[in-house]
Amino acid sequence: MPAVKAPKASSSARAASQPYAMPLSPPASSGSSSGSMHLLENLSQPAQTMYNKMINSMPEGHIYTQSELTELVGISDPLRLMGLIQENMNMGLVKMLHQGDDLCYQAIKKEDAEKIQSMTKDEAMVYSYIESSGTEGIWTKTIKAKTNLHQSVVQRCLKGLESKRYIKNIKSVKYPTRKIYMLASLQPSIDVTGGPWFTDSELDTEFISSLLSIVFRYIMSESFPTEEDRRRLPPPASKKTNGKPTKNKKREDIVYDQVSYPANYRFYPSITQIHEFIRTSGITTVELAQSDIKALLDVLVYDGKIETIDHGMTYRAILGATVDDETSVQASEFDSIWSYGPFL
Repeated sequence: MPAVKAPKASSSARAASQPYAMPLSPPASSGSSSGSMHLLENLSQPAQTMYNKMINSMPEGHIYTQSELTELVGISDPLRLMGLIQENMNMGLVKMLHQGDDLCYQAIKKEDAEKIQSMTKDEAMVYSYIESSGTEGIWTKTIKAKTNLHQSVVQRCLKGLESKRYIKNIKSVKYPTRKIYMLASLQPSIDVTGGPWFTDSELDTEFISSLLSIVFRYIMSESFPTEEDRRRLPPPASKKTNGKPTKNKKREDIVYDQVSYPANYRFYPSITQIHEFIRTSGITTVELAQSDIKALLDVLVYDGKIETIDHGMTYRAILGATVDDETSVQASEFDSIWSYGPFL
């Protein structure tokens, strides 16, 4: 089989939060991390206790309501509770989020808080909007509009954050001319990358053509009986033999001219079987979901190479279709299927 491109990592879940509130105390300037390794030591004991409980009581990324924090730390006085929250926010260990009209709070890992403390105020602001964009990323023009910073300041912040490998520039198949940034630790969503069908933001027609050919060949091999299979099929009925083998020949020596399986045949491949074949055959190292295989099958149906049977549960090759026929990926008259169809 032809060599097929290398895999892409799966996408991380998109962050649901708004940009966090900036600490009231100014962070250290870029390049200076003095005291950042001892953030917890700068908190009062009750504030440290609150932070440790927020980090350890729930899964990472949990968003706490004020009532949850009241119950978590056992402090009913709202002023005292807000004082402890503010202590943690000043050190960048807790960020404030808006969920509808409610204010909520999220604990930040110490190493991430130390990262924020090492940034300038402008860098931290830019970083916060990039972080809130999650796996979709954010356009530099949007960053400028949201931060209200001068273009040169935004560019300087982006350059600094990128040099520290906190953020990265990504390409979008939807907006190829835009400069988009996201956190370096995340992988772009399928909406950004285009999924397995795109390489460097361009539709990988060679990859798609190879898979279409392979899937078609597999379905073809499962759609029609081989000579060995035809030996095992029931003999065609006739008036002379009444459906029984000829007396002068052994059954295993009779080859019947039936080129397709009987109408009640129920073993044509399903999408699950086809997906498993691709997954286990070693044809490609790219991780394909069943929805990706369904996209390929839809194209083959559109091209008149295969058909669905059993109410769309299984697939069968159409007699006379060949793998050498041009596929939609090569034929300009089918451009619409790529622009609006399953590969976008």
